[in-house]
Amino acid sequence: MAGNVSREASRQTPRGANCAPGPPSALARMIGWYLERFKRPEPISFGDAFRSVEKVLVIPEPGVAGALFAMPTLRAMRRGCPKGKIAVLARDEDRELLEGCREIDRVIAYSLPSGVRRYSAYLWLGRKIRGYGFDIAIILDRQFDVERMFLCYLSGATVRAGLQSPESHSFLNLEVSTNVPGKARTQPGLEIARVMGIDVSGLDLTWDVPERERRLAEQLVHFRKPREDELLVGFDPGPGRGGTSITVAQQARLLDKLCSDYRARAILLTAPEHHGLVKTLESMLSREPIVVQQRKMRDVVGLLGQCDLFVAGNTDLVYFAVAMGIPTVSLMTPLEMAEAALLDSTFLQVVELTPGERFPIAEFIERTQAVLLASST
Repeated sequence: MAGNVSREASRQTPRGANCAPGPPSALARMIGWYLERFKRPEPISFGDAFRSVEKVLVIPEPGVAGALFAMPTLRAMRRGCPKGKIAVLARDEDRELLEGCREIDRVIAYSLPSGVRRYSAYLWLGRKIRGYGFDIAIILDRQFDVERMFLCYLSGATVRAGLQSPESHSFLNLEVSTNVPGKARTQPGLEIARVMGIDVSGLDLTWDVPERERRLAEQLVHFRKPREDELLVGFDPGPGRGGTSITVAQQARLLDKLCSDYRARAILLTAPEHHGLVKTLESMLSREPIVVQQRKMRDVVGLLGQCDLFVAGNTDLVYFAVAMGIPTVSLMTPLEMAEAALLDSTFLQVVELTPGERFPIAEFIERTQAVLLASST
């Protein structure tokens, strides 16, 4: 396929990307000042604390993928506290995927304004969280964020657990080493559950689309794809986390070849903020793709569950696809591959992209065939 790999499509930050933290905000500086002067570590007996856990707070990573990677921890908490109440603290824009999950009893959504009002809103949120009376609070952030860490502290939970960092000791009293075995994005929460005495075996990274949404997505696709023997190829034209992309024209040629080789229909799936790219790509395809309106990420993930094959860069949807057992081919640079914490799955093949070099079409076709074959056995 003609054309070079470029970085031109991804100057904007993808939704849910984990960017390095910027300089501390005024609120963060105030929290640091408070901790230096007034915070004293309190003694705790974990044996007593874990004996009667009735209310659990889980704070996932920010972003869409945070909901997915929190699921093994939530399932572990439900296994260990079958009659307990499990709540999730999430930003307003991340709540939709978590609402309705059977492992969760309550989603506490929040949004903090900027400016002077941020102080009062933050303290009000802290009092609200504390009012639930949580026994344990688990923060799953991989990068230290003083504001979110302080929310964990303000929960008032007897046990406050999270990933160890040089700054975390003042906020947490149960720290998980960064050297725990397993995939970094799921293992810390499971390690906390294991310390609590919970059996964490068999808690793999999976995502279940609620039955009502699954049936709706199935009907939407069925009425737009009259031939049952056609494969449905999902394609995300949105920018990946590392900022590397192929041009829209290259995407169109790649998708046309897939649909031609496999007698398939395409459906374009991406985060709602990238729908402009979808419109451009749609106009360049030889065969009209299946068009279904997707107002929210919840709609996108539901439709993703209907695909027979999914192709994308290093986007959030790649992780959801693999977690749902959908054969997936992802296009990534070597740096993205090193930082992506890729899932060890027969449902995932990765094609390496090098900026400035031609798209490796032969390798792409080979890996597509491999993942489809592996998924059918």
